[in-house]
Amino acid sequence: MAKAEAFLRKLVRTWPSLPYMALGAALAAMYIANSGTAWLSDTEMNGGNLSTMFIAASLGSGGIMVLATFFVPRMRRWLERPNSALLGGLLAGLGSLIVVLIGPYYLYFIVPEGFNWYVFVAGSFLFGAGLGIVSLRCGQLYGALPPRQVIVYAAFSQIVVALCFFVLVGSPDWAPVPGGPSLIGILFFVGLPVAAGFLASLSRYSERSTADIEVIQSRSALPKSFWKLLAVVFVFSCIVASVYASVVAVSSIATTLSGSRLVMLVRMGLAVGLVCVAVGTEGERLNFGKVYSVVMVVSVALVACLPLVSVLHTVLSQIVSLASVVFELFLWCTLAFVVYQRRLSAVMVFGYGYGAYLLGTGIGWLFGVQALGSLFAAVGEAFAYMIMAIIVLACAFLIFSEREFDRLFAPVEEGAPTLDELLMKDLAADEAAHDEAEPQRKGRFGAAIEALAEAHQLSPRETDVLRCLAMGYNSSTTASKLHISWNTVRTHTRNVYGKLGVHSQQELIALVDAETARE
Repeated sequence: MAKAEAFLRKLVRTWPSLPYMALGAALAAMYIANSGTAWLSDTEMNGGNLSTMFIAASLGSGGIMVLATFFVPRMRRWLERPNSALLGGLLAGLGSLIVVLIGPYYLYFIVPEGFNWYVFVAGSFLFGAGLGIVSLRCGQLYGALPPRQVIVYAAFSQIVVALCFFVLVGSPDWAPVPGGPSLIGILFFVGLPVAAGFLASLSRYSERSTADIEVIQSRSALPKSFWKLLAVVFVFSCIVASVYASVVAVSSIATTLSGSRLVMLVRMGLAVGLVCVAVGTEGERLNFGKVYSVVMVVSVALVACLPLVSVLHTVLSQIVSLASVVFELFLWCTLAFVVYQRRLSAVMVFGYGYGAYLLGTGIGWLFGVQALGSLFAAVGEAFAYMIMAIIVLACAFLIFSEREFDRLFAPVEEGAPTLDELLMKDLAADEAAHDEAEPQRKGRFGAAIEALAEAHQLSPRETDVLRCLAMGYNSSTTASKLHISWNTVRTHTRNVYGKLGVHSQQELIALVDAETARE
């Protein structure tokens, strides 16, 4: 056991981004489940079971995330335990296994007639709920990262999704039972959520810890613009999911799988492009408000054009699905930015934000399967699509416009960094700061810092802040070098001043100089 712990610690130190790839594994698990690639049998002729799986999993995942917002302090402490994410992954894996076993070639004829559907829904819901726990932990991890690092890791996670999907599609289709899902598909379906939980649990070995970050856990700290964003997220996900679901419901499984491959190819290309943009451009060019506006406008145009090109109806619906993928990536990054800049609880921000997206997706898919056809019959397909396009347009430019996006990231205190300032921070500079996360000066200066810390009972992090302040760094530079937030530095600075009995940085430097002279 000790050897395994030592190996994992070395692995994470060698590959610091590994715990953050839990997001990629979780998204891959959800996408593979929702595409039906891994668990559908040859008896499936349409998207009925696929829709049921999607709805139950989305509602399970979104429901558990929103529910967590009612127990923020307790949920935050529980998620920071080493094995909480792994437990979520195991629950999701168990749900996946139930979905496979209740299939037509396994326990379908053993379970009492009439209960099969309920078992299938329960397994799908459990799968989604487990992934919801993993997603909350991923939100904590990403919320502790600087914005540009969030973009890179989130893009890499999208590449992980595409790689998992194409490895599964290209794997041998040998099945344990003829006609049932392939063995590789079952292993992916059950193993990916477990892998996501395991990767997230590796954060215990990371130098970036979320446990010592001070967070605000009050709902009153959430700005009005955040609640407007939630309304847009819910409405947008509802409409996009309902459009795509209406196509899946009347399409063959082969057509759906073919469209999934197309979306995944483009998804991988977009992720690679985003990494290049994040690494190779200046920060002021990374305007997420513009990205939001472009995604919304494109979605409006696609939804409005669907009934006009019946031949390309399926292709356009896949493009709408791709717009949803881009919006999901944008949303994840935005929520992480909010957590990092405002130092709000990730459980609260991601619970509401990503939970609203998942709930909207599940409800929208349910509407698309059950009611959208009736709406088409009542008012006409073209008119119905036009109404949905107008709603998305109203959300994009009336409820939450690009100006509201800027307000969301307005500094909460004088001197606090804006999102633009955080995005301008170069990745190379960030890595250099991370390498200097605990700046040291050997000799009498270091001995003086240690003596003052011991005499005044400073915590390890307060000692780090004392060292940076004594070296003349301001709060922003200290936050960068210690890889913590500006608000956290201010809190530790107040504690250091109080314990040392000083009232300014100059007094602190004078005290350290005097102690250094005595060493």
